[in-house]
Amino acid sequence: MKLTIIALFGGLLMLGACRKKNTPDQSMADMPGMAGMSQSAGTSGVPIDRGEAAHLGITFARASERPITTSVRAVGVLKYAEPRQAYVNARVNGWVEKLYADYVGKSVTAGEPLLALYSPDLVSAQEEYLLARRLRDDTLAASARRRLTLWDIPPDQIDSLEARGTVARTLTLRAPRSGEIAEKNVIEGQAVQAGTNLFLIADRSELWVDVAIFEQDAAAVRVGTPATIIIDALAGRTFQGRVTFIHPQLDEKTRTLTARVEVANASGALRPGMFATAELSRAGRRRTWCSSIVGMAASCRGKCAWASGVTHSWKSCRA
Repeated sequence: MKLTIIALFGGLLMLGACRKKNTPDQSMADMPGMAGMSQSAGTSGVPIDRGEAAHLGITFARASERPITTSVRAVGVLKYAEPRQAYVNARVNGWVEKLYADYVGKSVTAGEPLLALYSPDLVSAQEEYLLARRLRDDTLAASARRRLTLWDIPPDQIDSLEARGTVARTLTLRAPRSGEIAEKNVIEGQAVQAGTNLFLIADRSELWVDVAIFEQDAAAVRVGTPATIIIDALAGRTFQGRVTFIHPQLDEKTRTLTARVEVANASGALRPGMFATAELSRAGRRRTWCSSIVGMAASCRGKCAWASGVTHSWKSCRA
């Protein structure tokens, strides 16, 4: 009986010794291509040299302290910049005898004729000026000239009137700036009243995007914040802009703050009315630092490998 017990006890000791020898390190070493990659004692990493790392597709980079950069995404619609718009209106009553800017969207340059306006008041003022010049009445001539100037008649047309000595039947209204006809409220032959807005000329070399910033992100947006503009209709292209104005009041219904982004449009690819997504960059206050070499295994999806010290002991972690 004693011999049987001793034999069983000896068998248990031998079985425990065999299990102890069959450790994860030994199992990994027995795997093809994993020789020399036994796990170090007291760590959860795998030692690896650069040759083996290159074979596994791992790249290296020297870690350093860097700011954590984030961005705020907001959406809006492109529109004309207000300082780049100008109305053209009539200063006197009259009738449109000839319309040169005859459709919306037409490009015009500064000084280009828009329409010819016939006005009886304008004809009378020209006759008064010519009469004063013939009578050599400087006071009356100066008064008549000032009246023509206040009616927005350019000085060159007044000088031409004086040199010609005859009354011009119509007044030519010219474009005050270069751009395109954004609004047209007149047709040929139409009677117009003094003060009537006839055209709106807008220059789209620079556009605005009013974007809605959520309340929790409002503190991160400042005047001067750079922005990357993405247009749904122009896939694959981005445009650079910056925040130029932030409205002082929060929208109580949507709990958003409106920020104005100004974007250059020298190429003319952007058009008012297009939907735009703005990514407003901001530098985070936190910084990240790693004092060892780090690498990323290209073949691993959602996993990264971190080097520990100079021993290149690698640990895997899920993103």
